[in-house]
Amino acid sequence: MRFQFQHGFYYAYLLMTIIYIWMLKFVPVDYLDSVTVVVVFSDPSFLGAFFIGGIVLLEKSQGVYDAFFVTPLRVGEFLLSKILSLSIISLLSSVAIVLMVHSNFDVIPFLVGILLSSVVFTLIGLLLAVRVNTVNQFLLTSPLVLMVFFVPVFGLFEWWDSILFKWLPSYAGLLLIEGTFHDLNIGELFLAISILMLWAVGLYLWAKHDFHKYILAKAGDEK
Repeated sequence: MRFQFQHGFYYAYLLMTIIYIWMLKFVPVDYLDSVTVVVVFSDPSFLGAFFIGGIVLLEKSQGVYDAFFVTPLRVGEFLLSKILSLSIISLLSSVAIVLMVHSNFDVIPFLVGILLSSVVFTLIGLLLAVRVNTVNQFLLTSPLVLMVFFVPVFGLFEWWDSILFKWLPSYAGLLLIEGTFHDLNIGELFLAISILMLWAVGLYLWAKHDFHKYILAKAGDEK
């Protein structure tokens, strides 16, 4: 968190939060709930993925990962520090956005949806970042991947829907965040949390493997 603060990530999140709140003030009341769901969802998903990419590439250039060869720090602990620190920023930003534009909402599905969505998309961003060497490469590849996960948003506005959407983590995240303003039944709540948890665990194990493969192994070869 100290590293992120020193490099301006908190200021960037603050600026984006202010912009989101300002934009939502102009949304008609009839559409405010749906637009808020999309805005709040995009905060931990897109921003989380892009920020973790920036952090990994910055640490690569600074030679941070060479320290793994002289410390007892485990890859899993290192990844968890990234995931939890970015999730905290996303949570604070999302809570601020909703509090400024809504006076009444259901806290539990909101917090769970934001937290798990942040974990999932931070891991997706990390998996993309370890495979590239420059910021330009990351900026070219990441939007293409993230747009696939953003497709369930069309279903929120009834523009396009498919049964396949229901297996994406973005669908589950949107469902939980939408439950902030509309009641969810127990089945929907359990399904959404289960899907996000499965994605989170799978992506975490994949990220650990790829971090060893693309970061530590390459650093060891260079040594």
